[in-house]
Amino acid sequence: MQKLIRMMSTMLFILTFYVFTLQSQELSLQELVNRKQFPEVLARTDSLTAADSANYATMSVIGQAYEGMFRYKDAYRCFQHCLSMDTTNMDAWNALARAAINYGKIAEAERCYGKVLEADSLNFYANNQLARLYYQLGDYGKAMDHYRTLATFESDNPTILAGLADCHMKKGGMNTLIALELYARAMEINPENIRVASSLINLLLWQGDGKGALQVCDTALYYNPDNRQIRQSQGMALYMTKKYLKADTVYSSLLAEGDSSFINLKYAGASRYMSGHALDAVEPLELAYAIDSTDVETILLYGGTLGKTYDRQRAYELFDQAEECMKPKKFFVNLLATFRGSALERDGRFNEAEKVYYEAWKKDPTQLNLLYEINKHYWLRDSEMFDDEKRLQKALFSKYIYMTELMKRKEPKENLFGFRYFLEDLYKEAFFRNITELTMLAPDGKKSRLSMPDLQNLINQLPEPSELEKKRREQMKAAMKDYEKKHKKEIAARDSAKEVNVEGKAVKLE
Repeated sequence: MQKLIRMMSTMLFILTFYVFTLQSQELSLQELVNRKQFPEVLARTDSLTAADSANYATMSVIGQAYEGMFRYKDAYRCFQHCLSMDTTNMDAWNALARAAINYGKIAEAERCYGKVLEADSLNFYANNQLARLYYQLGDYGKAMDHYRTLATFESDNPTILAGLADCHMKKGGMNTLIALELYARAMEINPENIRVASSLINLLLWQGDGKGALQVCDTALYYNPDNRQIRQSQGMALYMTKKYLKADTVYSSLLAEGDSSFINLKYAGASRYMSGHALDAVEPLELAYAIDSTDVETILLYGGTLGKTYDRQRAYELFDQAEECMKPKKFFVNLLATFRGSALERDGRFNEAEKVYYEAWKKDPTQLNLLYEINKHYWLRDSEMFDDEKRLQKALFSKYIYMTELMKRKEPKENLFGFRYFLEDLYKEAFFRNITELTMLAPDGKKSRLSMPDLQNLINQLPEPSELEKKRREQMKAAMKDYEKKHKKEIAARDSAKEVNVEGKAVKLE
């Protein structure tokens, strides 16, 4: 009996020692994570036992170490393992969601945070992470919902107020006024917060309120006198309020400290020029121009300083360059025409749409896609060629101008036989009617004449369809004639019926 007791005591000692050792190891790993010594934690994973992998705390610490090393895939799998051990642990759900975001599994992150909020709709961490996530995804409405939930905890938290203000800024419109109020409130609560101060100043400057921005700058600089971003904003506010000498002092100070950014150089020169010191403005504007020779304002100011000082020839060159830079880019002009025309078409306003396309093409004749957008709406069967004179004139213009321009290009033309069919049908019908020239109507309302020889010349340039295409064409025309013939008979039959029997009574059709 004593022997059995001694054996049990020995086993209990061994078990106690093992548990103590494991707990010490966990504590050691957690301490390393707390100290951000992530490589040391991962270096120990090779010596962990199977029992360690069944320990939630150990695996959680390893997952944190993987996160610290930006090995998000490993962290994600590690937290998955932790969750499998305890599916009711909210920390595990939060950790897995956090790793999922960094791993790029957005839907999984939403699902995990959703699980947390199902259990606790006011969970601060999950709401905060979802607010930030939705903001990054551009879903500002959802982000605002979570920021409002956070505000139920701390209505005077400047970080939460600023996050909500950021969302209102992104939504734009009247929301900017709400954003302004939220930033101002956050600034009032914590005037030392540079992030809030900068956001408020930028919004005030964007609204053109230089005086208001200047007041916020003064407050922010009281707590952070050396902050360059706020000082640069102070210079901008002074410039906007026409305090050019003071603005020059701010920008010159920043330049003297080595901050020769484009903005500082540009507005240092601008402040000097506007305060009547054109010669002193030349150097910073020259340097700003070297950084960005496409900025129109810089080009104009640089040209203005040279024109007032010693190099009027160079000033003229800069003025010409500024004028060129102010011209809209052809790509965007054509893109605008395409988008505007498409919107008008969808709204049923095709006459307006084709004017937009046509005017844009006249400015840039290389854009045949604009002519195509016009002509695709004008296809007439030979039986209806002369039923609507105005539509025929528009159809002829759209096809003739599009084909004429297309013939000038060295591009494959094998698939243009459809246009040949249309023009041949028109030529035959006009010849049959003894017409010697046709009228064309452009989208801008201008009319022009097309002689039959000119029409024939264009037809001759278009490719002949294959025998198979010709056969298909004849079959299609025959089917169309049969349909029209049958349709006419049905109409004639209905017109000839003068009476119908309704409930046994003869009623005359009006």
